Amino acid sequence: MWRGVLKRISDHSNLLEDDYDCVRRLLEGWKPRAFDLSEKAQEKDLQEWLHSKLPDVPIVPQYGIAKGKADLVIQDEHVIELKLAFTDDSIAEFDRCIGQLERYRQKWVNKDRGFVYLVVVGKSGTEFRDMLNQAIERF
Repeated sequence: MWRGVLKRISDHSNLLEDDYDCVRRLLEGWKPRAFDLSEKAQEKDLQEWLHSKLPDVPIVPQYGIAKGKADLVIQDEHVIELKLAFTDDSIAEFDRCIGQLERYRQKWVNKDRGFVYLVVVGKSGTEFRDMLNQAIERF
């Protein structure tokens, strides 16, 4: 029976790259297979892609945190929340996203657990992008 050894993000990082930079590089390099897939399908695609880039690094889907579930958590340090592009029809989802990010900030970032990344699939409206950037700067 094969027993693999769990690896760390740093085992897959480039020279002079810390874990944060490695995860960020990987997230920026992910290309969704199709933009018309559901959020769950995008999440699964991202998880599979990350597993291919970070073999044997623990990646947990639907990680319980702050009275909710983060989409993915890598190495018990890096929270990833994935959302589909925000449009005029998704105002409630946008508000929910802002609330999730605030809870993650309070329960994860402020307690020095690690980092939170937001991945938005597709192109959101300009107003949503501006509001999201302002919210992230406050966090």
